[in-house]
Amino acid sequence: MAETVAPEFVDFIQAERLASRLPQAAARTKMAEGDVYPGVFIAAGRLNPLLRVAARRAAGFFRASKRTEVIWVEGDNELAVNFAEVGVQAGDGTLQVSIPVRCDQIGKGTVTVLFAVGAPNAPAGLYAATAGRPTGPEAVVAIWSQALVAFAWNCLLELVSGMAAAVGKDQRGNLLVPVELSARRQGIEIVPMARFRFAGSSTLKTAVKP
Repeated sequence: MAETVAPEFVDFIQAERLASRLPQAAARTKMAEGDVYPGVFIAAGRLNPLLRVAARRAAGFFRASKRTEVIWVEGDNELAVNFAEVGVQAGDGTLQVSIPVRCDQIGKGTVTVLFAVGAPNAPAGLYAATAGRPTGPEAVVAIWSQALVAFAWNCLLELVSGMAAAVGKDQRGNLLVPVELSARRQGIEIVPMARFRFAGSSTLKTAVKP
């Protein structure tokens, strides 16, 4: 994640503070390394707009853009990925990311990537697991499976890391990083933490099953 925070994430955190659902800025609490901030909850109905901000950034656009898709090229193959319409559905311990795509072979289609993550009653830190082959049109997943799984994960990574960073900075002036992600049907919760001195940035880990 870039060290610039998306304004949409900052606006979300500010609104949560105004509604008294989050405490004051992290910097005011003088968070030391390893200190944990209260969890940031994003309701299911608010996930898609925020994920689309993350998807735009994952696609390489760190400011608002009129572009809605990127074109991937692999040899003679091309795939248009519509990052502006990426969606996510939260379940109990799962996050399903949907990616609209188009190409000459299929016209328009959708690829879905299902991640198993932590749940409120089964915390898993920042661990996530997914299959190596997503669900979608065969002509697309046969060629683009790895790239689509990676893109879906990067979208979630941008959302989780960006939201933690939007909470603020620790007492050393570093942006907070996520330490835990959990999902339930009602939405997701992200737990920000002041990074340890030896950690230059947050790295979420995902396991891909063949």
